[in-house]
Amino acid sequence: MDGPGSTTAPAGRAVVISAISGTAGVGKTTLAVMWAHHVRAKFPDGQLYVNLRGYDPGPPATPGEVLDGFLRALDVPAANIPPSLDDRAALFRSVVTGRGLLIVLDNANSVAQIRPLLPGSSSCMVVVTSRDKLTGLAVSVGMHRISIDRLPEADAVALLRTIVGPDRADAEPAAVAHLARLCDRLPLAIQIAAQRAVTRPHLALGELAAELADADRRLEVFSLSADQFTAIRPVLSWSYRHLPEAQARLLRLLGLHPGPDIGTDAAAATAGLAPAVARQLLDGLVEAHLIEAAEVDRVQLHDLLRAYARECAEVTDTVEERREALHRLVGWYLHATAAADRQLHPGRQRGVVDASPIPEYPAVFGDFDAALEWCETERANLVAVARVAAETGLGAAAWQLANNLWSFFYLRKYWTDWVAVHETGLAAARELRDPKGQARMLNGLATAYVGMRRFAESLDHFQAAREFFRAAGDRWGEGMVLANLADTHLGLCRYPDAAGYARQAVEVIRETGNQYSEGIAMGNLGEAYLGMGAHYDALCQFRRVLELCRAIGHRHGEAVTLIHLGESHLGLGEYEKALDRLSEGLDLARQLRDRHSEALALSTRGIVYHHTGQPDASRQNWQAALDIYEDLGDPRAEALRDQLRQPRTRSG
Repeated sequence: MDGPGSTTAPAGRAVVISAISGTAGVGKTTLAVMWAHHVRAKFPDGQLYVNLRGYDPGPPATPGEVLDGFLRALDVPAANIPPSLDDRAALFRSVVTGRGLLIVLDNANSVAQIRPLLPGSSSCMVVVTSRDKLTGLAVSVGMHRISIDRLPEADAVALLRTIVGPDRADAEPAAVAHLARLCDRLPLAIQIAAQRAVTRPHLALGELAAELADADRRLEVFSLSADQFTAIRPVLSWSYRHLPEAQARLLRLLGLHPGPDIGTDAAAATAGLAPAVARQLLDGLVEAHLIEAAEVDRVQLHDLLRAYARECAEVTDTVEERREALHRLVGWYLHATAAADRQLHPGRQRGVVDASPIPEYPAVFGDFDAALEWCETERANLVAVARVAAETGLGAAAWQLANNLWSFFYLRKYWTDWVAVHETGLAAARELRDPKGQARMLNGLATAYVGMRRFAESLDHFQAAREFFRAAGDRWGEGMVLANLADTHLGLCRYPDAAGYARQAVEVIRETGNQYSEGIAMGNLGEAYLGMGAHYDALCQFRRVLELCRAIGHRHGEAVTLIHLGESHLGLGEYEKALDRLSEGLDLARQLRDRHSEALALSTRGIVYHHTGQPDASRQNWQAALDIYEDLGDPRAEALRDQLRQPRTRSG
């Protein structure tokens, strides 16, 4: 066998699982990734990789969020991903059955973190890296276990020779061997030491070895019995000591960041620097191999480097200085999420940022796509920053950040993160006894519960939110809760109840002068009329909504309303008018890339063509709508499939 395991499952085993274990910095991840690249042709359906963050300073990746990412990577629509861990694990096993996949689970900290992520198909292979031996997994599933030790001395010397160059190494062979021993033969430590030599070409390797041996007296001891971190700390201390103070300070503060990686602008905010200055300092840290470049304008720290940076911050910087850095970071993210929210859901006026002053260099998003992409990239960080805000005395920022993420979560349906961030915010708001914060968090949680079909909890939370909005004197918030209650009852097909809440919402929101929100409530009332078969009332209502949307430039609302007007005309038997409105709505939905509305317009137009005796046009529209619904994982696809199975008939 030429790697961690065979790609063919032994008889009786559901899936081949290989675990690579060893001390930190020994090269487990490098081995797994290089081997995966080497055998990629043996896995025709691709590879899945995840860093489980088992030893990061922040919380490790949960099996639920990993499965969410895997299922999305395997083209499972967000709407089809169940909220519970057991259901996600079952769906994952079903989706990968029969597929030739390699799954790399990097940096695991426990068997419990891994077990839900295991497929049940012999066509798959799993490679796990961990500092833990994962004995329980070896016993329960017959896992192949591969333990990696530090490099043999000859290999350690060879690695040093490769980096510093053979001419320089041949000139000082004893110094090279000494450096290898001082680095404890750990690949990560050797890389750092050798790169330091490369950046100082005129310094003798013997002098570098002496410098390493004499660095920071607290960190001098090398010992085979030392833990994973102490084996590498002397080399890190040596590299750190030679940094310019500005770079050293930035490295220390990067260690305080709670997420898996960090963007240049966020790093700049943490250190109180201009982004251009921070970018230069980060480039220097990358060249020194103290941090790693992740994506464009993003960096990450190896877990040992992060722990070392945090330790240096605790030694060098005061408690107040560290707190101020975290507060600058939280404030930057708070205002960034508000800016993103304004692009993702303009006009709704959800953003709240009074917990923190405006940053000197705030995030700016030019359009919807830029805001959405940033939220996707920062998602794990945003969850972690909300937690840090609550833990460091910024409870108001914790709930406001969660509030500002509402539009992103509403669009992307990351249920686990949505609930986690709002629960953090709710706890913080409760500790502050802030009725406004509690109202917003309860409303946000309830909206998530609607999407998760946890209707009983949703209704309870909406009612509680309504009381807190009343206590805070927030009429807009109270009106939006009423509109959300209307929407919930629409989902439950309780149309008279939905109409009642929608009427109340319109009345309350109209007092606030927020026409955007008023249009939402009015639209809910129109949908309730449609559900009750009151098509003329729906028509009149949607005409008023259309007028409002056009007056305030709400193009998405205009597109949806045009389609609902088409449905109203259809219900009244006014087929030509229905087609006119549906075609207008379809064109606008396509301009806005609103695929749900596009599919609704197409499916409704198919019904109109069916009633007017045009079966070919009818089926063409239904098929186009079905293609979109299937792509989005919308349950309405099944009804369209049934309709398309019916024999062609003419109906007049």
